[in-house]
Amino acid sequence: MQAADELVAMREEILELLCRQMDALDSPQGLTDARLKECYERQARVQELREKMQALSNARGEAESARDESAGGPSRGAVIPASLNTAATL
Repeated sequence: MQAADELVAMREEILELLCRQMDALDSPQGLTDARLKECYERQARVQELREKMQALSNARGEAESARDESAGGPSRGAVIPASLNTAATL
C-alpha cells in the first residue's frame, strides 16, 4: 500500500499548491513579479507531481496486469467470446 500512500500525499500537495495559486490570483495586492514567479514555480511543481502520479499509476497497472497473467486467468476487463465460454456451450 506504499504506492497508494504516495498517491494520496501527491494529491494533497497538488491541492495545497492549487489553493495557494487561487489565493495569489485573488489577492487584492495584485500580481507582483515576485508573486508571479511563485505562481510559475507552483505550476511547475504541480506538473512534476502529475507526471509522477501518472508514472506511479502506470506502474501499478502494469504490475497488476503481470500478476493476473502469471495467475493464468484472464485480466480484468478481458472479453471472453461466448463461443469459447464452456458454460455457454453446454
